[in-house]
Amino acid sequence: MNISWFSPLDAQSSEIARYSAQILPYLEPFAGIAALDDGTGCAAPAWWQSKDQPVAEPGVAPMPVYHIGNNPLHLPIFQRSLEEPGLVVLHDLSLVDLARHLSHDLEQPDLWKEMMCRQYGDEVRSLVNRSEKSAPDYNEMVASYPLFQPFLAGALGVVVHSRYARDALRKQLPAGTPVLQLNLPAATPVQEPPRHERPEPLRFVFCGHVGPNRRLVEFMEAWGRLDSPQRITLDLFGNISNSRQLLQYAEHFGVASYIRLRGYVSDAELDEALHSSDFAINLRWPTMGEASASQLRYWSAALPTLVSDVGWYGELPDEAVCKISVANESADLFTLLTDALASPGKYREVGQRGWEQVRDMHSAEAYARDLVALAQQLGERRLAYRMLDRELVNIIASMCENESDTRLFRNAIETAVATCAVQA
Repeated sequence: MNISWFSPLDAQSSEIARYSAQILPYLEPFAGIAALDDGTGCAAPAWWQSKDQPVAEPGVAPMPVYHIGNNPLHLPIFQRSLEEPGLVVLHDLSLVDLARHLSHDLEQPDLWKEMMCRQYGDEVRSLVNRSEKSAPDYNEMVASYPLFQPFLAGALGVVVHSRYARDALRKQLPAGTPVLQLNLPAATPVQEPPRHERPEPLRFVFCGHVGPNRRLVEFMEAWGRLDSPQRITLDLFGNISNSRQLLQYAEHFGVASYIRLRGYVSDAELDEALHSSDFAINLRWPTMGEASASQLRYWSAALPTLVSDVGWYGELPDEAVCKISVANESADLFTLLTDALASPGKYREVGQRGWEQVRDMHSAEAYARDLVALAQQLGERRLAYRMLDRELVNIIASMCENESDTRLFRNAIETAVATCAVQA
């Protein structure tokens, strides 16, 4: 079969673009890539070099695969999904930020609030209104009421990357909507990187966008309470747009001298930094329901990683990550840092278990095969729907003498279509 792939395409600014660059070569043995698009119709990026042009299937349009995440880059992809139903790969369960960007673009500032109330009822309106001025209320809203329904209106089926997201969708999407959980794909590590004892300080590393839910301020607060905070350093890579405020917090907690802001670097430089570090930080609260490509990268470098014990991160094997409870975050962070300084060797074993996890459970080939199998199933359902809804209507219409006779059959046809959709 053929598919059209709708995803952000700038791998320098989007982890989902990186994911696309990684997984597309694995898709080609199973499906033809008829189009590669970010929703705006731009040309395919330089990193994409398809081996062959897909052979057109007579009478069969390519199955659209839409990648939806909590970033304005996904707005044109969502808008394209409204034009033609397809398979949605949902990268974030809570799409509040995407809804706010949509509200801004449409000049309807309260639209995102109405989306929340349509999904959860008017009883959440008070919390939604308070969330604009209160961080605790915002955290409660995102954690307890993830917004996703409006962005799946045209989905024939959905792929998610966690049980957390799968269970939420199955409770709220229409009955019969296929929801498939797949493990986020990663390139298979060639061999486990050696992890040897190194002299202090312990090197911590953080990669990605620095936002309030990444808990760096909370990490620095626990770090600053150590008797000897100079025994730890922290390198920050990625989008550090609020660096001035972050360094003010670091000064307050007495750790600014041990932090380096590295910004964006090449993949080779980042890999070198990960392999020469001792720990990674991947805390997320509130979680947006996402799985983390950064986590797979940390594991590929056999890095023990601090994660919040919630959502996808809470599902990870206890022996493969260092889980920090949301309810007891400050104490857990302080205890872990103290223990890491006292017994760094046992955390190298955690990194080894993480490397085994990415090797054994995150096959890009298996991911591509299963995604295409679902797309094929949805394609067959789409054909069955069109046959019933279009062809059968026309056949019956040609047999009827007037429009009122045709309407007599319409309810029966719609019932058949709905039954087909549920059973497919």
